[in-house]
Amino acid sequence: MFQRPVSTPRASGLGVAFAVLGAGAVFAVLAGAGTALIGPIAAAVFAAMLLGIAALFLPIRWLVVGLVLVSFLITGQLIYFARIDKALWFPFLVGALMLVRFPLDRMQRGHRALHEAEVPPRTPAGMKVFIALYMATLFSSTLFNGVPPLQMLVSFKEYLFLWGLYLVLAAGLVRPAFVLRIWSVLPWLMVLQLPLIAYQRFVVAPSRQNIGAAWDAVVGAFGGNPMAGGSSGAMGLFCVVMILVVIARWRAGLLPFWQALVLVLSGLLGIGLAEIKFAVLLLPIGFTLLFLREFARRPLQGLVAVAVGTALAGAILVGYQAQYGRADKGESTEEYFESMFSSSTDANFVNLRTREIGRVAAIRFWADKHGLDDPMRLFIGHGAGASRVGETVVGDAAKPYPFNISRSALAMLLWETGLIGAGAFVAMMAAAWWSLFRLSADARLDPPSRVAASSMAVAVVLFAAGLPYNTDLLYSHQVQVMLMLCMGFAAMMNGRIRAAAPPPVQRLSRPLAAVARRY
Repeated sequence: MFQRPVSTPRASGLGVAFAVLGAGAVFAVLAGAGTALIGPIAAAVFAAMLLGIAALFLPIRWLVVGLVLVSFLITGQLIYFARIDKALWFPFLVGALMLVRFPLDRMQRGHRALHEAEVPPRTPAGMKVFIALYMATLFSSTLFNGVPPLQMLVSFKEYLFLWGLYLVLAAGLVRPAFVLRIWSVLPWLMVLQLPLIAYQRFVVAPSRQNIGAAWDAVVGAFGGNPMAGGSSGAMGLFCVVMILVVIARWRAGLLPFWQALVLVLSGLLGIGLAEIKFAVLLLPIGFTLLFLREFARRPLQGLVAVAVGTALAGAILVGYQAQYGRADKGESTEEYFESMFSSSTDANFVNLRTREIGRVAAIRFWADKHGLDDPMRLFIGHGAGASRVGETVVGDAAKPYPFNISRSALAMLLWETGLIGAGAFVAMMAAAWWSLFRLSADARLDPPSRVAASSMAVAVVLFAAGLPYNTDLLYSHQVQVMLMLCMGFAAMMNGRIRAAAPPPVQRLSRPLAAVARRY
């Protein structure tokens, strides 16, 4: 009378298990055959595919943690020690996974009663407008100039993929406390990378006989080629930003003095062992910005902070001169400092042998090549990757010239997105700074959030200062991850203060109620 069901839960589970086992066996056979026919690259590709598929089912906060670990701890070592240059793709691919996951997680979060971030984030209006303008210019320029697919893929890797992290934060798919924890843990990388810096400075650098500048080999955990240089600029920028994070947390009583001292000394030692001119320039600027409000309330304290930052910068410059100067050839301290910055500020500096062009010269060269006779490329550029010079792709705009026209991130933006795209990018960062700066003094936020906002506001300015100096803001995944953390946090906290503010009707009714009580 009662018929047994055709499939039981156990039978169904066994079926799923056999299906997964069969798929895994097929995948293993394909991976083995590919490795035998093509080599280890095939195994790496299959492993990346498997990890990518698995990552689609992980909690989104695990992906954020994975992105931070891959960016700051794993990729640099694979590039520097294992010489796997393609490892540079790993952080960007994790960001691409976040782009894929974002709409699915966003829809799933929309169906839940409790929002993960407790209060839905709200991107500040200025940031939103300039992000949209920047992206619209990038896509329209790429479309109108008919950029080849390979050039588009390689270039969009840097332009777009890590925006997945910003979307995850700006949509509230993780809690603000989670971002605060990451921002407070990052400074400890300055301590962890000290053994690497010591090895690179005292073992690798002396072995560079007649191979460029010895200090180019000192990159900490940030990666590069020991014989050809690497991400020393990104490492120096990271140390400056994290030193300011530590000082901000210590001032607010969120970090013990001994921990702050260890962290600051580790950062200064990392900068001091590698000749990073940009980091030295940023130290007094960073101290000034961090103590900006003190100039109005406690001018003496602000001046002392700036003096300390300037003294630290001067001490590091003296250390650079002692390590890397040519005192044996009669070079004075003034001559050493002048030689450090002369090529960067020379508007005519071009070295055809090394394909280098000065930073000021690169901007001047772009201006000389663009005028009102070609308004499209003046205002929206040549498209993504047009100024790129690499092993895989050489952009159309870069091909005619015997030197690297993409000397800095600003030069890249001008060549590839024109005046509109470059202007929108700078305005976007200015809007992010203003939002974070306002949040840092908003009493509706808890002290850890205000302290994080103050250090993030300074970080955004320092990132923007690197636009005319190097390409880190577009090419360095570590710098991009930090920027996306700052902008995403601005959206999170902006949503909180919007929710905490009384509605417009209430704000208008309070004066009326006071008048009614009076009469």
